Amino acid sequence: MIVGEIIDISFTQLTCEAKDLNNIPTPGRFIKFNLDDYTVVGCVTRYDIGSISEGGYPRALWKSPEEIKKQYPQISHILKGYFKCVVLGYIVDGKFVGCLPDKSIRLHSLVELANQKEILLATQNGLFLNSVLKAKDIDIIEVIPWMLFFAYLARGKDYYYIEQMGKSLNAYLKYDLNLLEPIIERLENLIMTVQEG
Repeated sequence: MIVGEIIDISFTQLTCEAKDLNNIPTPGRFIKFNLDDYTVVGCVTRYDIGSISEGGYPRALWKSPEEIKKQYPQISHILKGYFKCVVLGYIVDGKFVGCLPDKSIRLHSLVELANQKEILLATQNGLFLNSVLKAKDIDIIEVIPWMLFFAYLARGKDYYYIEQMGKSLNAYLKYDLNLLEPIIERLENLIMTVQEG
């Protein structure tokens, strides 16, 4: 299912316009798009919703979602959702290559959520974590736990995988416990939600 379209490219980072204002991929979600015979895989790092008018800012309507839909059917044309992604690598011939493709990414490529197999390939080693850690303007304390959580779910809730990625993350963070601890705490909270449910 298509979730967006690439509207801006800045080396390793992409900006996409969301197809559906109410279903914007959230940070940590793995996305993909096709580039000739490659499947490029990335990770959502942030999202924004705003007005399409110059300098415009949405105002509070003080109505329920149902009332808004009924009274303002045009609202989906006035507001737009955007999400930013970091490219993690690409899949070619069933193998994941953890670097930028050797082809330029194209504007207006259609973006989908990655499937389980693609997530498994992209997250088989800790290199995907480093791609996000090295990118600019990313709240890693919010994004990394979700990435690891979705990789954990794709592996059928394999906690051993989390332990291994925790070691890689610790090394990438240069053993900075001030950064590592909040990431681990958030991840543990996410894991507890699926264990209890």
